[in-house]
Formats: sequence, C-alpha cells, structure tokens
Amino acid sequence: MMDKKITEAEWKIMRILWNHAPITLKEIIKELKREINWSNTTVRTLVVRLMEKEFIGADKTAANFKYYPLIDKGECQVKEAKNLINTVFEGSMEMLITAFDKKGKLSGKELEELKRIIDKIEE
Repeated sequence: MMDKKITEAEWKIMRILWNHAPITLKEIIKELKREINWSNTTVRTLVVRLMEKEFIGADKTAANFKYYPLIDKGECQVKEAKNLINTVFEGSMEMLITAFDKKGKLSGKELEELKRIIDKIEE
C-alpha cells in the first residue's frame, strides 16, 4: 500500500477523511467546496482511485457509503517527506535545511524549534 503515491488532488480528499471520517461522498464534496470547486464527477473519480490504491475504505451497509482512511496521516506525511528529500535534495537533509536558510525562510523561533527537535532525536 505505502509504495503507491497520493497525488496532490488526492491529498485534499485524504485531509478531509482524516478530519471527518466516516463521511459520505456528498459530505466530502461539501467540505471540498470550501477550498476548491471540483465537479462531483471529479471528486467521485478521486475517491474511487483512493479506494483502488487501498488508501481509503467504505462502509457499504448504509444507503450512502461512508468513507474512511485506511492509512495513518503521520505515516503518509513521513513517506512524502522522505520522497521529497530523496527526489529533490538527493537524500540530503542538510541540503533541505540549507535551501530554507539561503532564502531566509527560517525565523529565530523556527531555528530554535529545529534545534529542539534535533535534541529530542538525539535522546
């Protein structure tokens, strides 16, 4: 399951499921409308793809299917972060952090948080 990728569009649906599951297709569409105006057919297609990839499941006992995630949000985030580091930064965490630093994107508070995380990892 985890060797399959979640597309950017599918991430939008997964976020809704992680926050609101179990949820019907109609409710997914309603939640998405707050962010993006996709057609019902597009949303249905994405839900079907996520089911085929075994990222989500459906409770089919009611008249309207209720969809829910089959994978953990944190697990997906870690996998995507590793893919980003491996693909864009040649597997180098240092290159990733340096990219933010060169653009002045890390505030003093963020640097302190990064140090705290590193200290926690070292423990």
